[in-house]
Amino acid sequence: MTVSHLCDKYSASASLKIIKADLGNLRSHLGTLSLEVKNVMEMRDELKSKLKEVGSVIPKMSEAILNLRNEVSEGGAILSIRDTEPYSTGAPVLNLFGIPLCQQQNTPRAMIQTGVLPGECWAFKGSSGSVVIRLLGHVHVSGVSLEHISSLISPTGETATAPKDFSVWGLSDLDDKKPFSFGSFMYDNTGSPLQYFEVQNRGKKAYDIIEVKVHSNSGNPEYTCIYRIRVHGTLSETYQVRENHIFPKILLFSYFKSDINKKSSFRIREKLLFNVTENY
Repeated sequence: MTVSHLCDKYSASASLKIIKADLGNLRSHLGTLSLEVKNVMEMRDELKSKLKEVGSVIPKMSEAILNLRNEVSEGGAILSIRDTEPYSTGAPVLNLFGIPLCQQQNTPRAMIQTGVLPGECWAFKGSSGSVVIRLLGHVHVSGVSLEHISSLISPTGETATAPKDFSVWGLSDLDDKKPFSFGSFMYDNTGSPLQYFEVQNRGKKAYDIIEVKVHSNSGNPEYTCIYRIRVHGTLSETYQVRENHIFPKILLFSYFKSDINKKSSFRIREKLLFNVTENY
């Protein structure tokens, strides 16, 4: 065998080794690429799931917002929280990484005011509590809505402090021994942050005082947070203003739906109402 043949044989053997090494590297890169593609597909599926979740929330939010047109609790007053014990840690603010979860200075009135950012709530100890609200006037109650923050904006990523089972009652006065039951309801903290509940029992009487009783929360053993309570209904044309109170004027626009020539339209009726001095 000549030197030339030996060189050719060695060259072929070296080339084969190089080719095998390149194939090994290629297989390794293909494995890495396959893993990255799998991760991208999982991220795509997760994104699709989130988009689907957002898409399902939007119609519910729109429906709930439409139901808010006849709100009669904003501008009302908190009369009592019965024996409910407010929750506080003794610190000025309960926070997580500097983000307030529930501010100590928040009073029960936070429940009937605008604002549903993290911390803009009223918290009470345990999972059950009660609040008595005076409305703007005597109202034929048609529904209530309860709002909590979404888990998407919650600093902890969960909403276990949200109320769950609750009931709504109509009172003739603060010490009414036979209140009227509008029904019992359940707030789903995995659903839309804003949920509307039509009353199960419609009373013939118009009430200007209602009581909301929370019977359980969504899992937090220490405290419950109420962000927003709204009462909806039609103001009685014969309601009377209470005496012996200071009445700052409040202008309320109540919206009601009418059917004209089989076409739905909205009209706006302006009423001049009054708000009593709040106790809380």
